[in-house]
Amino acid sequence: MKAFILSLVFMSSVAVTTQAQNAATKEVRSSDQLQNQFKSLKENANSYREGNREYKVVSVSSLDAFWKSVESNIKVTETKLDKARSGSKEEMEQAQTKIDAQQSQIEALQKDNALKDEEVKKSDSISVFGIFYIPKQAFVVMMFSVIGLLLLVAGILYFQFKNSKIVTDQKKKAYDEIDAELQDVKKTAREKELKLKRDLQTEMNRIEELNQEIAALQKKVMA
Repeated sequence: MKAFILSLVFMSSVAVTTQAQNAATKEVRSSDQLQNQFKSLKENANSYREGNREYKVVSVSSLDAFWKSVESNIKVTETKLDKARSGSKEEMEQAQTKIDAQQSQIEALQKDNALKDEEVKKSDSISVFGIFYIPKQAFVVMMFSVIGLLLLVAGILYFQFKNSKIVTDQKKKAYDEIDAELQDVKKTAREKELKLKRDLQTEMNRIEELNQEIAALQKKVMA
């Protein structure tokens, strides 16, 4: 924007400089005419020498005519300079007016661009609880990070659960084996107990039979 304004000022300065150069060119032409007139006046004058110096005798009418040309040229030059100055001033004022108007337009465009940039930022952002805005890319990265973290935690929990299940299954299997062995021991002990009871009952029956035989023998002896 500043470059644009400087270019406008530069163009205005160039225009003023061009007009001044044109005026200076015209002045140079008038100066050439005066030089030619002076040269003609000098060449047409009578010459004479005194010592080592050369003198020219110029007629008063020719000198007056030359001076009038000089005065006229000076007045024309002054008039042109005044016009150039007033014209340059007016053009500078017009250029300044244009610059001010364009500066106002530029400021309006800057405000409009700022509003558009804000709208673009909002469109490219996501509101968080209506407090602040996060760029969509940052929001997507954050969401993928959270999802990745949750997947990692889920993987760790699943791994721990799997290990715990394996340990639980192993302990359950060991418990079942121990329980089976215990049941076998109980069954064997029960069988031994029943056998001992049968053997004991058999021995008791034999003792009872022996007692009966002894009693029978005693009766025979007493008889």
